[in-house]
Amino acid sequence: MKLTLDQLRSVTFGTARVAEENGVVRFFRFTNAQSNAYLAAGNDYFYTKSFAAAGVRFAFFSNTSRLSFSYTAYKGASRPWFGFDIYADNRMVAHREYALGEEPASFRTEAELPAGEKKIEVYLPFSARIDLSDFSIDDGATLTPAPRSRTMYAFGDSITHGYDSHYPSLSYVNRLAFLLDADPVNKGIGGDVFFPDLLDEGGDAYDAPDDITVAYGTNDWSGQSRERTAVACRAFYQKLSQRYPMSRIFAVTPVWRGDGETRVTRFGGPLRKMDRLIAECVADLPNVLLVSGEFLIPHAPEFFIPDRLHPNELGFLLYAANLREEILKR
Repeated sequence: MKLTLDQLRSVTFGTARVAEENGVVRFFRFTNAQSNAYLAAGNDYFYTKSFAAAGVRFAFFSNTSRLSFSYTAYKGASRPWFGFDIYADNRMVAHREYALGEEPASFRTEAELPAGEKKIEVYLPFSARIDLSDFSIDDGATLTPAPRSRTMYAFGDSITHGYDSHYPSLSYVNRLAFLLDADPVNKGIGGDVFFPDLLDEGGDAYDAPDDITVAYGTNDWSGQSRERTAVACRAFYQKLSQRYPMSRIFAVTPVWRGDGETRVTRFGGPLRKMDRLIAECVADLPNVLLVSGEFLIPHAPEFFIPDRLHPNELGFLLYAANLREEILKR
């Protein structure tokens, strides 16, 4: 049984919208205005990244014994691979990973599932845009959407985007959302910095998400001046606080990076100076809560890929677990 567009929409989470274009279904985690803000700022690459499927998830209850889907994958990040995770009742039952070339290519993914009624979740990749041509389950199988109890946004850079988790369900945003029982919309863009223009217009997935996490700063520190960062950081949090006055906003300072104490940057000083700047930016905003990221991941290269900047899956798991604990304290 091939799902209709309405059925797909009902079981898709992590998007601002789902649309059918030229016979394929596309998933948008940014609004048109947000994607176009990157174009207006002259950043075509960030615009392309905004269409990657980071955080997008199909979630439904069904008694189907298998599922399959066909799609075309387009480059959505600076990584040459992409993967899917498939879960049944919160247990991973399949992982599929593919090479991603410079040119789009077509693929088909299939998986066998445990017998009986179960909650099925399919996590889409952070590193690719996915144009879906069909999604099928057994003929006559049941299909009931499986939303979580809370909603959230996650703003940030490449670490929020999902770099470098080969297992999309184990990125810190997806894992944190699972631990909080929240449906997340991932607004991460690899390489991004505080970008207030992202918040100029509404029309997003949720008018009042329960929680919002913001985790910029490491790229600001490594590539921007302190003066520029102070203005952009303050403007971003002011706009976010005003747009979502009923939401809890968590300002997460950067996690450890291997060159955080030694690298000479335009910002000046070690990475932890960014923590102080962010604290100053949010001090008078009542719904913004500061979370120190310094020890969310251990200060050891074993928790990162070789660049000692992007966490591996183990680093992401600790990031999510420790950030959850900080959130639950508030």
